[in-house]
Amino acid sequence: MSPRRTMRRIAILLFVILTIPLLVVASPDSTVEIKYERKIANMDIGINGGAVSPLGETVLLFGADGYAHLISAERAENYDLDVSLENETTEHLHAASWHPAGKSALIVGESGVVLRYNSTNYGLSEAEGSFAVSGKDIRAVQFTPGSSVAYLGTDDGQIWKYYADTFEMINNEATSRITDISCMKNENICLVSTVSDGIAVIDQADTVTWLSNTRFDTWIGLSCADPFMTSCTAFASGKKTAEIDVDTQDSEKSSIGEITIIGELEGDFVAVDEGHDSSTIVGAGPMSLLRYTQYTQKSFLMFSNKDATDSDVYLGGDSYGFAWENSKNSGFLVTSYGRVVSFSPAEEETAGFVPGIVIFLIAISVPGVFIGMIYWNSPWLQKKYAQLFKRNKSSKK
Repeated sequence: MSPRRTMRRIAILLFVILTIPLLVVASPDSTVEIKYERKIANMDIGINGGAVSPLGETVLLFGADGYAHLISAERAENYDLDVSLENETTEHLHAASWHPAGKSALIVGESGVVLRYNSTNYGLSEAEGSFAVSGKDIRAVQFTPGSSVAYLGTDDGQIWKYYADTFEMINNEATSRITDISCMKNENICLVSTVSDGIAVIDQADTVTWLSNTRFDTWIGLSCADPFMTSCTAFASGKKTAEIDVDTQDSEKSSIGEITIIGELEGDFVAVDEGHDSSTIVGAGPMSLLRYTQYTQKSFLMFSNKDATDSDVYLGGDSYGFAWENSKNSGFLVTSYGRVVSFSPAEEETAGFVPGIVIFLIAISVPGVFIGMIYWNSPWLQKKYAQLFKRNKSSKK
C-alpha cells in the first residue's frame, strides 16, 4: 500500500471519529419525567385548583359541586394520607388561599360561597359576614403576606376586601371576570388580572390603580414569586408574558414592561401556580407544563402533551387542575379528573452522553487531521515520507 493511500485512510478514519459527537449528542425537549401514580376517586371530580399550605406540607384541593380534599404535598401518591372534607355546599369552588399563619384557609366559589377551613379539626364552615357577597360568583382570593387581609375577585369584575369577618367592596371599575390575584412576598401589595379590563395594583391603603396599556390582552394569571424583586409576572392568552414593575411607594407609577411570546410551546396557557425557589409553574392545554423563572425571564418545557399521552393515554386528554414543586423540577400534578402524576428531573439519556474515550479520540484526532492536511499540501513532506518508508522497508529485509 502506498504511503499516500495510507495517510488518506488515516485521515478518513480521523474524520469519522471527529464527527461522532455530532451524531450522539442530543438534548431532550422535556426537563422532567412523569409517572402516573393514582386516581383520587373513580369518577371525574372536576378539580379546579389547589393551594399549598405555608409550610409546604399539605395541598388543599377544590372543585365542582363543593368538592374539597386534602393530600400530602410531599407524598401525594399515598392515598392513606388523604383527608376528604365534608361538603358544605353544592356550588362550584374556584379558588383558595391559606392564611399566612397556616391554621386556616378561605375557599370561594359561585353564588357568594366563602368557606373557612380550620386545620385544627379539618372543619369547613361558612365564613362569618359572607352574606355581603351573596349571589356573587367569586373567582379569585388571596391573603396578603403580612396580615389577615384577603382580597376577592368576582366574575363581574368587582374587587372585595375581607378582614375580621367583614366584606367590603373596594373597586367596581372592571366589568370582566377577575382571573387571578397575587401578592408580593415582602409587601402587602397585590395585583389583579382580568379577562378584558387589564391589570390593577392594590396598595397597602386598599387603593386600586388600573394600569394603562394592559387592556388589550386576556390575562390568565399572575405570579409574584420572587421575594427580592419589586415586580410580578403576568401571563396572557396567546402564550404571552410581561413583567409588571410595581412602585411600592406610589402604585400609580407602576407599569407594564415589554410583552414577549413563548413561541416554542404548543397550545396555550390555562393556569398559573407557584413553583419552587421563586419559580412559576404554568399549566397549558392540551395537557403540558412549563417552568418560568422571573429573575432570568426564561422558561423551560417540563413535559409536553406527547409526554403525557405516552405516560397514560387518558392523561394526555385530561385537563389541568393544580401543580406544585417540592424542589426544582420535582413535585406533583393533579388533573381535573383527579389523576395524580409525579414528576422528577429527567435523567440524562445515553444519546446525550459523550463517552470519555470519544473525548480522548477527539483530542488526538484534531492535531492528526491538521498534520494530515499539511502533508497533503506539501510535496517535500510527501517525498521525505516516501524515502523514510523505503529505508525502513529495506532495513527489514
